[in-house]
Amino acid sequence: MTRALILVCLVGVALVVACSNEGSTAQPKVFNLTLSPQNETPPCADAGVSATGTAQVTIPADDQSVVVNVTYSGLSGPATASHIHSGTPAAAGPVVLPFSAPLDSPFTKTLTASDYLPGTGTPPDFASFVTALKAGGAGYVNVHTADCKPGEIRAEIQ
Repeated sequence: MTRALILVCLVGVALVVACSNEGSTAQPKVFNLTLSPQNETPPCADAGVSATGTAQVTIPADDQSVVVNVTYSGLSGPATASHIHSGTPAAAGPVVLPFSAPLDSPFTKTLTASDYLPGTGTPPDFASFVTALKAGGAGYVNVHTADCKPGEIRAEIQ
């Protein structure tokens, strides 16, 4: 009887510990974005009339990478480049995380500190950029085409 009582108490304690928030681990930060020509700064006059896209930007709990899933359609031509820029909605900013080929829709890229390209006015390193990105409004995803070299569709990461 004593063993059974001890076992019941241990199970109860285990359940309390398992359900406690004190030991919970950090969660990934996920941004779901809609890319459109109207979000480009400035918008490209030659953008496809039905150009659109989505992106999911995920920063895993360990902050050691940024995972980007992009799907697009209706562009004026094939994607020639795509990346994450540092910057705000008000202006174009420098590329900090370029996506390597292939860029056919849909694509997924995982970027780490070795991919980070610091520049004038950007956070000095990947860790600082990830911190700013998690806060929202520090960067954007866009897709470029030959007809829209500065970018055809864009969405702010916020």
